[in-house]
Amino acid sequence: MIIVCNTGPLIALAKLDSLALLKKLGFQRVLIPARVHKELLGKSSPESSAIEAALDEFIEVERLGATEQPVQAAASDLDEGEKEVILLGASIKDRVILLLDDQAGRRVARTLDISVVGTAGLLLNAKKQGLIAAVSPLLISLREQGYWLSDALLAEIRRLSGE
Repeated sequence: MIIVCNTGPLIALAKLDSLALLKKLGFQRVLIPARVHKELLGKSSPESSAIEAALDEFIEVERLGATEQPVQAAASDLDEGEKEVILLGASIKDRVILLLDDQAGRRVARTLDISVVGTAGLLLNAKKQGLIAAVSPLLISLREQGYWLSDALLAEIRRLSGE
């Protein structure tokens, strides 16, 4: 399976020093579109060096392939990063999952029958595979670092993870 990532979740994983989970979770390829690449490089923050290392090591920048008009129309109101993530995901013929936290982007992906997961769901999968011990402390750390996570999401992840 291929994962196509948006900017926010990559920054979140970098804040947690957990970008390597994308490799450990067994994805064949970890892709980002050009817009996400530009957004990542334009960000100057403590996690920038971790992001740059992941870009050098295993995250690939992929050009957008041809997409059908209905896909373009469905994604037209999204911001450029989410739009390109969805267009790239829709153009890939292999099994693909999108890593998106933005609710509008996730909704569009679902209407197009493209699998989607958020940062919290990815961490939950990592726990299920034994790659991390707990999800809740990581999400709380993210929240303390300014990453917006709703109380409802935290409660649901606690329930699903048994924490």
